[in-house]
Amino acid sequence: MKKLFAVVILLLEFVATAVGHHSFASEFDGSKMQTIKGTVTEFQWMNPHAYIYLDVTDASGKKVNWGIQSRNLSVLKRQGLSRQTFKAGDVITVELFHHRDPEKNIGWATYITTADGHKFDLRPGSGVGIIE
Repeated sequence: MKKLFAVVILLLEFVATAVGHHSFASEFDGSKMQTIKGTVTEFQWMNPHAYIYLDVTDASGKKVNWGIQSRNLSVLKRQGLSRQTFKAGDVITVELFHHRDPEKNIGWATYITTADGHKFDLRPGSGVGIIE
C-alpha cells in the first residue's frame, strides 16, 4: 500500500509540473485580444512551440521587437504551416492574446495573416488551418 501511495504522489507531482508548464492563463491574458502588424525577423520552428519574432512600429513610432508564441509543430503542420511558411522580411498581421505584463511585447498567436491574404487559424481545437 505504501508503494502504491508513493507512485500516486509521484504521478500527481509530474502532472502538476506538466500543467504548470503549459498554463496559458498563467502567462497570457485571454481577455485582451490585440492585432499587430510587423516584419518577421525570425521564425523558430521548434518544439514544444514555434515562435515568430516581429519588428513592429508602436504608437509612438518606435520600432519594437515582439515575441509571438504559437502552437506545437504537429498542430501547425496539420494546419498547413511549415518551417518555410514565414521568412525574415515577410510582413504579417498577428491577432494575439497579450502577455499578462502589459510592458512585455509578448503574445500568443490565434490568427496570422500573410501579406498575400492567407489567414491561418491557430486556435486550439479549430482544426481549420488556412481560412482565407
